[in-house]
Amino acid sequence: MENTETTEDVTMINEDVTIVAYYFKDKKQPKCFPKKMEYRNRHITFTETGLRHPTHRGQRMVHVFDMTDGEADYRLEFDAEALRWKLVYIADQAQQGFQGSPIYAPAT
Repeated sequence: MENTETTEDVTMINEDVTIVAYYFKDKKQPKCFPKKMEYRNRHITFTETGLRHPTHRGQRMVHVFDMTDGEADYRLEFDAEALRWKLVYIADQAQQGFQGSPIYAPAT
């Protein structure tokens, strides 16, 4: 089922996805970050990590991740209770000309 909406350079997805690889950052307080994602039979490898922040949706804790593969930006949400990943949107950097794009720290 396709549930997409495009506004300018952002395509709203709001679909569950599979994270097939992840890594941990900060040995004192380990934090998990997505590294690879399966989306509509495509394998996307993230090259850089942007913002990560936890938020509440009612009683649920949801972790929001901004990631990039060097060609597009992705917003992911991880529902800590349901243990489910959702791709919220894809923003195409090529069309944005990198102006106003978030600055990413290198993935390790």
